[in-house]
Amino acid sequence: MREIGRSFRTMWVIFKHEFSLYFISPIVYFIGSVWLLIAGFFFANSLSFFNQGFAEPTMAYTLSPMGFLMIFIAPALTMRLVSDEIRAGTHELLFTSPVRDWEIIVGKWLASWAVITIFILITLLYPALLVWRGSPDQGVILTGYLGLWLLSGATLAVGVLASSLTQYQLVAFIVGLAATLFLWLADSGSNLIMNPTIVEILTQIGTRTHFRDQLLSRGLIDPVDIVYFVGIMAISLFLATQILGTRRWRA
Repeated sequence: MREIGRSFRTMWVIFKHEFSLYFISPIVYFIGSVWLLIAGFFFANSLSFFNQGFAEPTMAYTLSPMGFLMIFIAPALTMRLVSDEIRAGTHELLFTSPVRDWEIIVGKWLASWAVITIFILITLLYPALLVWRGSPDQGVILTGYLGLWLLSGATLAVGVLASSLTQYQLVAFIVGLAATLFLWLADSGSNLIMNPTIVEILTQIGTRTHFRDQLLSRGLIDPVDIVYFVGIMAISLFLATQILGTRRWRA
C-alpha cells in the first residue's frame, strides 16, 4: 500500500506540473477556441433544424464531428509531452530521480486528458439547452458524451506513444495524426475487401465503429466498447513506457 501511495503522489506531481504548463502556452487556448467554435457551429445548425421541425432534438450531429476533430486535437496536445523532454535532455534528469517510467507516462497523459475533459465539460451547455427547449433522449446524450470522453482518452494515449518515439514535436504530431486517423478510418475500406475475417477485424479496431455506431447513435453501453477504448489506452501507454525505458538504459 505504501508503494501504491508513493506512485500516486509521484503521478500527482507530474500531473500538476504538466497541467499547469498547458495553460501558460498559447496552443491550449487556440485549440480550445477552435474546439468550442466548431462545436458551437454544429450545435447551432442542429438546433436550427430542431426549431424548424426537421429533426428530433439530439446531440449526435454535434458530437460526431467533435469525435472526428479529436483526431487532430489529441496529437497537437500531446506532441510535446515526451519529445520535448528528449530534445531538451531533461528526460535524463528524470531518469536519475526515483520516478518510474510508467509514472511519467501516465502522469503526462492524465494531464492532457484533464485538459480535454474541461473542453468537453464546457459543451454540456448545449444538451442543457436541448433539455430546456425540448425532450431529447437523455440516455443517448449521456452515452454519446461518455463515448467522446473515452475516445479522447484513447487518442491522447496514442499521441503520447507517438511523442515518445521522437525528439521532434512536428514528427510526433504527424505520427500521432496518422495513427489516430488510421484507427478512425479502419473500417472505411471494408466494402472493397472480400475476406469477411479481415472486414470484421478492421471494423472492430476502428474507433469510429465503437464511438459513433454504438455509443453515439444507438445509445448502448456495451462492455466491448468500454474494453476497446480502455485497451487502446493501456496498450499505447504500455508501449510508450517501454520506449521510455529503452531510453533510460541508453542514457
